[in-house]
Amino acid sequence: MNASLGRILIVAAGAAILASSALAMTVIGGPGDQRLARMDLRRTHDLQRIESEIERYAERHGRLPADLAELAAQPGVALGVADPQTAMPYRYLPGAAGRYRLCAGFDTDSGQRDAARRSDSEVDDEWRHPRGEFCFDGDASDSMEEGDASDSVEESDASDATQE
Repeated sequence: MNASLGRILIVAAGAAILASSALAMTVIGGPGDQRLARMDLRRTHDLQRIESEIERYAERHGRLPADLAELAAQPGVALGVADPQTAMPYRYLPGAAGRYRLCAGFDTDSGQRDAARRSDSEVDDEWRHPRGEFCFDGDASDSMEEGDASDSVEESDASDATQE
């Protein structure tokens, strides 16, 4: 009986190990899921950087850039303007009054419980996205007003200097 009890214990331990491994894969996702979540995080970081550069551009020029190529061509600007996995360019849609959209394709839904747990500390709520193509709304109107104000100050300083 000892031999059969030993076999039962070995089978039970094996079943417990398999069940806990399956549960872990379900909760945290497998290596493929982790890779997809990392790629989405990189896409989100790229879009955040693009947003920052759009704000700077609007402040300097008083308008939105016409496209991402114009934005990336600025001196000292190094931007990832294409998806790191597909090499397809991110979509930038400038609109009226300083509003614009930044779009990308995502492999995961950052709002799902498991995806959110992996990236909670790394992605702000405003950058949450569903799986698939998604666009974030941006607004650089405040930066454009600041840029216009600094341009007019520089222009008035220049006109004051020529009058002296």
